[in-house]
Formats: sequence, structure tokens, C-alpha cells
Amino acid sequence: MNFSDLRSILQYVPQFRGCTFVVALDGAVIDSPDFSNILLDLAVLRSLNIKVVLVHGAAAQIAALGKRREIPLSNVDGTGVTDEATLEVSMDAISRLSNGVMQSLTTVKLQAATANAIHAHPAGIIKGIDSQFTGTIERIDFKVLQSFIDQDILPVVPPLGFDADGQTLRVNSDVVATEVATSLKATKLIFISHDDPREISREREHQWSAEEIGQYLKDNPETDSGFASKLSQAADATRNGIPRVHLIGSQVADALLAEIFSNEGVGLMVNSDDYQQLRRATKNDVDELYLLIHRAMEEEKLKARSRTEIMSLIRDFTVLEIDGNIVGSVAVHVYEAENKAELACLYVKKGHNDQGYGRVLVEAACDRAKELDADCLFALSTQAVNYLEKVGFERIDDLSILPEVRRTEWEANRRNAAVLVRPKDSW
Repeated sequence: MNFSDLRSILQYVPQFRGCTFVVALDGAVIDSPDFSNILLDLAVLRSLNIKVVLVHGAAAQIAALGKRREIPLSNVDGTGVTDEATLEVSMDAISRLSNGVMQSLTTVKLQAATANAIHAHPAGIIKGIDSQFTGTIERIDFKVLQSFIDQDILPVVPPLGFDADGQTLRVNSDVVATEVATSLKATKLIFISHDDPREISREREHQWSAEEIGQYLKDNPETDSGFASKLSQAADATRNGIPRVHLIGSQVADALLAEIFSNEGVGLMVNSDDYQQLRRATKNDVDELYLLIHRAMEEEKLKARSRTEIMSLIRDFTVLEIDGNIVGSVAVHVYEAENKAELACLYVKKGHNDQGYGRVLVEAACDRAKELDADCLFALSTQAVNYLEKVGFERIDDLSILPEVRRTEWEANRRNAAVLVRPKDSW
């Protein structure tokens, strides 16, 4: 870790201090070598005064116990029919797993307790088939969970519910996690599975909306059932007030902390608000803009500008924010006498490359030039020529395209910057 990584982490700590995160672990993750690293990550979160509730699945353990006992199972994930034999195996497997999880939490100095906070009723007959001992969640006893949290005890919530008669019912852990997060008004819901969700959906962006999830599942009916369940629950959670839901793979190094304490993360994120925002810069952005681009100025990738110069031209800047942090900028300077506009100060923060942010900023500059009704949009560049050509600019040798003041500067500064123009019909 370098100092810039540390600064990136520290900007989130005040934002999350005192917040509640619900972490949902697949049973397969708990039985994997990755679990020890996740335990340490949970301890880090608690040390930062982030409240954590742990919900766990148990499909892998139920399947393994059923195989050892040679009992045919009607269902292992709590979404189909749960017959009596399957319920008995499930209760044994889940009880053992919950105890094991609490013992493991003790090894990282975290107090934990199992919370029987799920009130449910039998799911009943679905599509003509009796679900038997599969349950539907009625409500979460959030007061029990909050009581544990207030005592610095980490609640461990297993995928079992209880009806009004005390009957135990099998419930799906993904649904449990969503209901728990909603009832506690959690800041984040984090699903951790063995498989990397970015590999499953590698053709897509890493930030999704609830609407995009719906379309994805409609277009991809063959999607793995476990992944589809988490996506569906993530969409429901954001509709019910959870600002961010994260899906991460346990095999990614430092997965939990890397997802939470960085702009880009390592998994998929479903958001209910404006995670990515393009906006005009204000005077309050001057210091952050200067810090963003000063290294590029030192390396002569960008024209040198002082804080004072940035302040004087702040209305020319557009910034790209990710999760409230500026990660990119572009400026459009207008030369009114010649009615020409210059694209300048195009920069994307290191670590945020190859996300398409540069193109977003270029298109924003084109929109601004169109708004100003400029006759020409040009750029001067020494090191970004190839990139600008990829996003629609054409290199020219005719300096007469430049406003007189820029032509004079070009001849005087000896940077030998290339002159590029974006055709007006491509704005």
C-alpha cells in the first residue's frame, strides 16, 4: 500500500463511521481458506466504529451433510420445497455452521451472538406445489439486532425463521440479508460469494441500477441461480432504501476492504443514487482539482496552472465525480473574438483508467462547445495525441486554426504540442 492508497481509504472513514453494514456470506465461503481474511476485514470494520451484522448461507454445508447421511434433499438453498427430512438436515447443518462462525469471530476478538430475529410463515402452495417447511419472511425483529449492536456484539443471523407456533422454517439467506438490511436502514449490503461476479458478467459495467438488473436477468435467463438471486435481492434492496449493494468474490485479495474503501472497488455495485456524476466545477473544487492534476503538470502532460489560475478559470471546468470524489476533469476555454473553443486539462486520475471516463469527459466538452455555439473545438497536446484521435479528434498542421493568442503561446513555449480538431458535425 502506498500513501495515495491510504489517503483514498481515509476519505471514507468519517463517511462510514457509525454506519451499519450487513455482510452476507455464502456457506461455501465460510468453508474456504478465504474466510480467515474476511474475518480480519470484519475486525477492521469494527475497529473503525462501523457496525456489522453477519448473515450466512448454508447450502454447501446442507448438501454435504445430506450426502454423508445419504438423505435425498428436496432443496438446499431455501427457495424450493423443503420436506421434513431436508429441514432436519438443514437445522443441524445451520446450527453447526453458526456456532463455527461465532467461534471464528472470537479468534479476531469480536464478540458475537446468534440472533433468532426472523419471523416467518410457511410459503404455502406455489404453482400448485406445497413448499412444506420453506418459509416466507413476515418481519425482522430489528430491535433484537439493534440491542446486540448497541452492546458491541456482532449479530450472526442464520437462514432459519420461526412462525407464530414456534415451527422452524427454512428461508433463503439472500432474502434474509436484504430484509435485515432494510429493517436496520443499513448503509450497505454486501454479498460475498466464492465466485467473482465480475467474471460472471464481464461484458458489463461494474455499476448497475435496479432497472439494469431487471433487463439483464430478462435477457439472460440462463444466469446462474445463485448470482441471479443476489442480483434480484440487490435490486430490491436499493428500491427499499439501501443506498449501495455490493457483490464481491471472496477469492479477490482483500476483497471486502478493497470494495468498500476505493472508488472503483473489486466487485459489482448496485446503487440507488448518483454514484457517478458529471457536473460543472465550483470554487469549492479548486484545491481538489489542483491536487488531481498537479502530478500531470509536473510531468508536462498538462499545461502548468497555479491554484490562482484554476480559480480564475473555474467556470470553464467540468468534473467527473465517483462516489463524491473528483476523479477526472476537462476544461473548455472560449475565445469569443474568433468564436472558437479549446478542450484543455483533460485528465483522469490514476487507478481510474480504462473505465471510459476520458470519453465521457470529451463528450461533455463537445456538449459545452455546442452549447456555446462555437465554430471550432480544438486541442493542443504533447502526450495524449493518440487518445484524442481515438475519441474523434483529427491532427492538423495548419496553425491558422488557432486563436491568435494561442498561436502566439504555441510558438513561444517550445512544447511542440500537436494541434487537433474535432469536426463540428461529430459534436
